[in-house]
Amino acid sequence: MPSLTELFELSATDAVLIVLFVYVVYKLFFKRRQAVLPEQDPKTIVPPLKKQDMNVEQLRRFDGVADEHICLAVCGKIYDVTKGRDFYGPDGAYGELAGHDATRALGTMEVKQVRDEFDDHAGMDASDMEEAREWQQRMAMKYPFIGRLLAPGEEPMEYEVAAEQTDGKSF
Repeated sequence: MPSLTELFELSATDAVLIVLFVYVVYKLFFKRRQAVLPEQDPKTIVPPLKKQDMNVEQLRRFDGVADEHICLAVCGKIYDVTKGRDFYGPDGAYGELAGHDATRALGTMEVKQVRDEFDDHAGMDASDMEEAREWQQRMAMKYPFIGRLLAPGEEPMEYEVAAEQTDGKSF
């Protein structure tokens, strides 16, 4: 019968295999993998916009061309989509929506439906409005809220500094 010391003898190969096994188990189960983000040049970081309500003409300025910020409105709410420049920038798939009320275009899934003037969304059916509301909810989860899109003659609200610091989210 073999002795206990003979059973637990380790060769160099055994030791290397045990260390390798422990390392793989650690990597797979215990260490959280963090996405590697590309380093941004400090010159390309765009400062956040202050919270403000805008009319259509003011919103149009934030198209990624006239201003480095890119904003769009969905269901009367304006979002800063600058971090989605690849999608909403001048060369992006949704570039035509930048600086506009995108409710009709996103609701009908036809980018060409975007309008230059104020859109009261008249003529949109219930399913198109529901689709637009779903887009608005996605925007709210992903991008900073800037303010409301004002109808002609509507007055802007004043946003407090405290609301800007919490990004408008209540705890």
